[in-house]
Parts: sequence; structure tokens; C-alpha cells
Amino acid sequence: MDHVTVQGTDAEISEALKDVNLPNLLLSMYCITGDKTWISAERAPAPIVAPEGSLFPDDSGGFSEAQAANIRLEALEILKALRDGRMVPGAVPTVDEFRSLLEYGAAEEVTDGYAAMLMEETGLADRDQDWLTVASGVADTEKAAFQVAIIGAGMSGLGMAAKLKRAGISYTILERNDQVGGTWYENRYPDCGVDTPNHFYSYSFHRNPDWSGYFSKRDELFAYFDGCADDFGVRDNIRFQTEVTKLQYDEVNQRWQVHLKTADGEAEVMTANAVVSAVGQLNQPSLPDIPGLGDFNGETWHSSRWQDTDLSGLQVGVIGTGCSCVQLLPKTADRAEHTKVFQRTPHWVAPARDYYRPVESGLIWALKHVPFYAEFHRARMIIVFGDRSWPAVVGDPAWEDKSVSMNEANHVMRDVLTEFMSEGLGEKQDYLAHCVPNFPVWGKRLIVDNGWYQTLARQDVSLITSGIEKITESGIQTADGIHHDLDVLILATGFKANNFLLPMEVLGRGGKTLANEWGGAPSAFKGSHMPGFPNLFCLYGPNTNIVHGGSIIYQIECQIHYVMQCLTLLLDKALDALDVRESVSAAYNEDVQARSANLAWGHPNVESWYKNSEGQVINNSPFSLQEFWAVTHDVSPDDFELLQAGSNT
Repeated sequence: MDHVTVQGTDAEISEALKDVNLPNLLLSMYCITGDKTWISAERAPAPIVAPEGSLFPDDSGGFSEAQAANIRLEALEILKALRDGRMVPGAVPTVDEFRSLLEYGAAEEVTDGYAAMLMEETGLADRDQDWLTVASGVADTEKAAFQVAIIGAGMSGLGMAAKLKRAGISYTILERNDQVGGTWYENRYPDCGVDTPNHFYSYSFHRNPDWSGYFSKRDELFAYFDGCADDFGVRDNIRFQTEVTKLQYDEVNQRWQVHLKTADGEAEVMTANAVVSAVGQLNQPSLPDIPGLGDFNGETWHSSRWQDTDLSGLQVGVIGTGCSCVQLLPKTADRAEHTKVFQRTPHWVAPARDYYRPVESGLIWALKHVPFYAEFHRARMIIVFGDRSWPAVVGDPAWEDKSVSMNEANHVMRDVLTEFMSEGLGEKQDYLAHCVPNFPVWGKRLIVDNGWYQTLARQDVSLITSGIEKITESGIQTADGIHHDLDVLILATGFKANNFLLPMEVLGRGGKTLANEWGGAPSAFKGSHMPGFPNLFCLYGPNTNIVHGGSIIYQIECQIHYVMQCLTLLLDKALDALDVRESVSAAYNEDVQARSANLAWGHPNVESWYKNSEGQVINNSPFSLQEFWAVTHDVSPDDFELLQAGSNT
């Protein structure tokens, strides 16, 4: 747990306590004092439940004003004692104690596995010890000689580098851009931001108490990751403006030959014992295959390559209605004379109570200065925004209406969201039939609302649902025979997410190429390993994306933990490489596909980048957050063929 000290005058502390979450405060006070009156039955918080018609659970605890005032007053005395040195915080709770405290604070069951996961996610337990203990037994010279190449300096690459640095293993980050940050460096469209609460969308080992908003925007997110490069001490190990063009495995020496193109266009080859792909999924813009795209005479750009053109007085067209379009539309419509949105498929958009809400100053103070508060804040946020929705995405074999929903809870959510969109559309109720998806809620990740339907309801915004026939020199011709004159065309058409490591050429054992092995159905063991490609690890690889809730950083940290165990296993056993067994990988991916078929995103009505052309889910994880943590938590050497130099000569 991070060291925290209580600061502030009596009045400042008292004022800050008005902003804190009372169930979290009760749990913190108990851990500080050990006094069980803080978790007595009389003070038990109300269950975390969503009010009827709302997606956002109420986790305030349901206290009366008198109860709340009494809790804050007693907490003030404890915090004053800590500030003045008359008291010291108690010990970190055991996993059993932590589970009991979470059950008390949330008024619901918390399993042993979930408690163990949250102990690590909050930093109350150091998950790194699983591999750090092994690494400490390896000579420093051996760790320094073991070279790891990390491709990409976004969230995955920086997190991986931080752990390699802690282990004392040599690494180099290869980044094609001139800055860190990945998607948060490249994407700059209006209102670009996260759809996960920021206090969860951050590294578990480097939390940020200073987020200004509950759903922060691009500039603040980029600043966080840019700061991480310095805070982790990894910036000097980054080679910027260096693109990896080819990976080739040397079977004699059990090394990877990493082919590079530098900023000046020069070719170079470096040798690495292991390669970690941290290229992400949202970095190659997907351009629509529409006739005449290159004929348009006006300005055209993809949302990820935003141009700061003055849109005033202009007719603007936006192709796509996914997350990027939803985020950029309101401010784009504010600037343009008229905006037309060309929709192929509608999405489910969820109301966001806190989307533009600034974080209260008292909460920021508590995250910094109240012992245990930040840990319980993160834990309860994960409970609320993590697997709470998981039961609604799993198909119920007894559910009769499987055409558009998975189970009763899923169908109720469909009704709630349909009512929400109807209210937002106002007088444009004729749009409603075009806005209700024909697939289950969570068939695609819910888009967080920023006034989407209210924007569509504006008179200077039009939703065009007739298919695009072609793009002309002056606009878009739709299938209904109407020509839409446009001055600017914005392509909010997503990314080539399922290409994973492309356009890199990857050659493994026996000369096999990863592109041929994958074909149209990329797969990986635990999202990380491909048979025949030893010591090549993917972060955010096939079947690791999340739909039902949570933070992708959570998924990445699970994988990083797994990769670190693999690397320290190699060093500890004096091995050169490990290659996942074909049979092991095949069995794992067979299970992945079987699970995926019974989840909302595997529903036959879902057409998305989650699937390949055969309808196979290749992008999303079929596991709840806790299950993914369990799946990736421990390495079994029996899953791999263990290789040494010269073994194939």
C-alpha cells in the first residue's frame, strides 16, 4: 500500500469529508483503528443497487443525514490523531479480512477468488512477488544479458517495461511515433476520452489521485502515460521513430532477429531473446470500402487523424456511429452549419451520470491522505464497473426470446436503454426505429452517452440510414437515390483491430509465417502465445478485449504478470525459449470459441470487428474479469516445449 500522510487543518479535513464515499470511509477507519464499531450492524451500508430505469448503481450506503454526520465527525477525530502523530494506521488486512470487509461495504457476497484478485488490483498484495522472488535468484549479469524487445510505447509497452526494469531484465522499447502514449497520442478528435471511470483506467501499481474528471479526456490521459514514462524510469530505453518491419526467429541460436526502419529510413537488425508485442489494436485506421472514396474534392480525414479545420458554415458528413462518432459529434455539430451522420449499424448507448462531472476536491484529498481509502475506492469501483453486468451477457438456455436478448436481465436492460433513447430523441421519434439495435445489449461494448441522442434530435443534425452507394466529387450518393452535398467528410470507421501484429512480417520455426498460420482466424494461448513462435508474447492479443465492463489496463496487467512469469522461468531454468504446445493451444482456443458462442457478443445478429468473416469471435475475452485474472495468473511449464540453443541443428 502506498504511504499516505494526513494533511490539512481541522476545517479543511472536515470539509473534505463531505465529498467522500461513506462505505469506503467506514472500511478505511476500521483498517486504521481495528475498532469493529466502524463495521457494526448499525452502520451497515445499504446494498449497491441501480434505481429502477438507471444503469448507475447507488453506492452511497443509504445513510440518513444524522448517520452521515456522525460518521464524518468520528472520522475527523481519527484523522486528526493520525495527522498529529497520536495514532498510526493498522496493518494491511489479510485476504480473508479484506473479503469480509468488501462484503460488508457492498452488502453482497464476494468470493475468495474475487477478493484475492482485488488485493492485487489495489496493491494491498504485491502480485509481482510471484515472479520477483524467482528473478532475485538469477544473477544480475544473466538478467542484463537477456534482451527483450518491446514493440510499442503505449499503455501496454510502458507497463511491460516497468516490470522488466523492476526485475532487472534488459529491454528496449521500439516506438514508431515520436512520443509515448499510443492511442492517446494519436487520437485527438473532439471529446476523445475513456468509457471507463479513470480511477480504474490507470495502472494498479501507479494510481493517479489527481484525475480532474470521472471520465477524463485525451489530453489528461496522454499526460498520465507520458508522465509514467518518466516515473517508471523507462524513457531512456525507448527508441522513438523506429518501426519494426519484420520479426524472424533464429532456430539455431533461439533468438529473434528484429528488423527495423529508423527515422531516416535506414534498415537495421537487432537481436532479442524475447519479443513482446505491445502494438495494441486501435492503431491502424480502417478506411471504408466505398466506391469513389478518393474522388471527393473536399477535405477528408479519419477520426484518428483529426484535422483542425474551421467547420463553420460547412456541410459535414460523418461515416460511422461507433464510439468515435458518438464522442466527436456534439462538438462537431456545434461548429458546422449542418452535420449528416451516415449509419450502417446502430449501437447501444448508455446514460452516463458522471460523464462530464469533475472529481470533487474532497475525494482527491481522501485518495491522497486517508490510509486505505484509495484501495477501497478502487476495489468497490471494480465491483461496480467490473463483473456486475457479467450475468446479463451469458445466454440462458431457458430464455425463450433469444432473437434479441440473452436472458431476462439482458432483455430488461434492452427496454431501459430503448426508453432512454426515446427520451433523448425528443420530437424526432421517427429516428427511434433506426436507433434500436437488432442485437443484445453488450453484443458490442456499451458506448457512454455524452448527449448523443439529444444531438441527433437537433435540427442541424441528420441521421442517414439508407446505405451509401458511392462517394462523389461533391458528397455522398445513398441507395435511396438522394445525393448529399458535403464540404467535409469525416471517417469514424474504426480500426483494423483484428490484424493484431500486421503489417509486420513474422516468421517463426520452420519458416512458418504468422499471417499464414492465423489466416482469417487469429488465436493465441491465453491471448499471448502462438505455437511455432517461441518467446513471442502478445499483449492485448486475440480474445483479450473486454465488452461487459472494466478497464483494458486491467487485462493488460494480467497478461504482463503472466509474461513476466514466463521470462523469469526461462532465466531460472537456464532455458533459451519456450514454445506453447500445439495441442495445448488448440484445446484452449476450442474452449474460448465454445464459451464465446453463448455470450452476447457471439450472438448471430452481432456484426462487428469482434468477429471474423466466418462469424467467429476472435477479439473478445470469453471470461469475466475475475476469470481472466485466474486464467492468466500462473504459468504451467507443462504447457510448453522448452528449447535450448542448438536443439534444432
